[in-house]
Formats: sequence, C-alpha cells, structure tokens
Amino acid sequence: MKSRSFTLELLTLAGTPVRVHWSLPALLAVAVLGAGALGGWREALRQGFGWGLLFGLVLLHEIGHLAAARLLRIPVSSILLWPLGGFTAVQLPAGRFGAELAIALAGPAVNLLIAMGLSAMGIGGGSPGSPGDRGGIWSILWLLNLLLGVFNLLPVFPLDGGRIMRSLLAMGFGEERGTQLALRVGQAGALGIGGMAVWQFMHRDAGGLVTMTVAMWLFGQTLQEARLLRRQEHLRRIPVAPYPQPLWIAINDRVALPAARRLLAHSGQPLLPVESAGQWAEGFFLNPEGIRRRPLRIVDGESSIAAAWSCLTRSEEPGLLVIRNGRPIGWLAREQVEALLQDHLS
Repeated sequence: MKSRSFTLELLTLAGTPVRVHWSLPALLAVAVLGAGALGGWREALRQGFGWGLLFGLVLLHEIGHLAAARLLRIPVSSILLWPLGGFTAVQLPAGRFGAELAIALAGPAVNLLIAMGLSAMGIGGGSPGSPGDRGGIWSILWLLNLLLGVFNLLPVFPLDGGRIMRSLLAMGFGEERGTQLALRVGQAGALGIGGMAVWQFMHRDAGGLVTMTVAMWLFGQTLQEARLLRRQEHLRRIPVAPYPQPLWIAINDRVALPAARRLLAHSGQPLLPVESAGQWAEGFFLNPEGIRRRPLRIVDGESSIAAAWSCLTRSEEPGLLVIRNGRPIGWLAREQVEALLQDHLS
C-alpha cells in the first residue's frame, strides 16, 4: 500500500501529494460498469455519483488529519486513497502522544461537524426517499458523514479510534504497554464486527459479506501492528553504529553548486550533507538528471536500529543521515535497514 509504483498522484494540497491506489479506480470502474450492465446508464450514473461522493468525504476526512498535523508543525508525507478508505502518512516524532491524539480526532471531527451542521439545517434523520427525508442528496450526505465519523471512532487499529485509544493509554502506561492494551481491545472489536457479520448471514443479509471483509481486514491489521511491536522490541537491542556507510566529506551552505557537484562526483559518497545554521537538514544527491538538493532525516549514531526503522516508516526518504556529537558520520540506506530487518527477524 505504501509503494508509489502502485499509486497515481491525484493532486497536491499545501505541498502534500494526494495519491490514489490503482485498485480504487479499478474497483469503481467495475462497480459503475456492472451497475450499467444490470440497470442501464441511469443506474451507472447513480453508482458513479455515490462512490464519488463517498470518497470525496473520505478525502475531507484525511484533510482534517492534514490540517491538524500542520497546525502542530508535524510533517505529512502524503495522503493515500484506496478501496477501504484513506491513509495520511504523518511523520509523528516518538513520544508525541498528545499530537497523535489531536491528529486522530481531527478526521472524524470533520465528518461529524458536517453531519451536525446538516442536522441543524433540519436535514437527516430519515432514509433517503422516506417521509423523514427533507433534503434528498443532502440526507445522503448527512448519513455518509455520520457513518464515516462514527465508524472511524471504533477503538480498533488502524482506525482513528484505535489510535486515539493507543495515545490515551500510552500517556498513562507508556508506549509499549499502552500499545499492547490498545491492540487487545482492537482485536476484540474486530471479532465483534465479525460476530455482526455472522448475525447478518443468519438473517440472509448480503451486507454481511462487506461486514465480514471489514472485520477480517481490521483483525489482520491488529495482528500486523502486534508483529511490528514485537519487532521494535527486538530491534531496540541492535545499535545503529556498525552499519552506516561512512561519510568523509560534508560542506556548509556557502559552497557553490558547481563545487558541490564536483565534490560529490569524486567522493564516492551517496550524498553530500550540507550544514546550515548548525543543522544538517539537507544534502546533495546525484541522480540521472544531475545533482539534487533534498531534505534529510537524521538518526543519532548512539540509537538503535529500531529508532532508524521507526523514522523511515514515517517517511518516504531513501535513507537516514547518521549523526554523532553533532557531526555526520554515515549514511544508512533504506534498503540496508530492510536487509537488517530480514536478517534479524527471519
């Protein structure tokens, strides 16, 4: 799901790319064409409009997360839309549980505020076409926002409710214990949704297939989060220091671009770190088009592979600049960290 090779960039919001996984337009095309084949072009248009409205609201939900992160000055790598919803890649620093809580709350808050606004206008409360339906499409909008807001508040990973619960528990019990407790509650919640699907099957409700699919996906996500937690516990015992590729040359921001290009070309280094105001926030990289300056993510040389891996999972950078005593000592490529994970966890 994180691979760019399977996504299309839809637009950019405040410098943040919004991507669509290829499976989403494929699924929508099947749904619209199938509706057209069974019910004619009017049904195809209705299906297309309904799906477009739903994922428009999902995008608004993710924009809520983006806005909260920006207000808290926390970087966001991208927003991804896919068949089961959306995902905002927030580069959340370790231990920022209050920020995690605020960002997680912001998404459902957008949907619930829209639903509340429509209710204040006298819209909602009845199914579309029923005697209580006072707004037609506006009632559909009210219902979708209400469902998105409430569903995402369920205390199950990776839903916002699961992250809200994890952040609250982590504040009281610490990150590791809080995450363990949140995952147990999440697994129980996923099993509860699965039980609802069984009830639907018993009453010959075809919607049980969707409910069961969601339950299985949520349970699988909680298992994956549990595996990630165990992996972090193991990797905390492995130091970063022996693994980076050494960097012998670094420059400051007063060095001219032609000189930086020559230094990088003859150094044999994967990058040339650039010091600016005492910080190593950027570096020069060589690519087929020439030299490129881009931001750097940093990890301390005294930290663990777990810290490096955690840093990389919150970004899409090719690697990490390793710092010791305020000076760059090496480059830890993403591929190298992934290889270390395979070696130590296989």
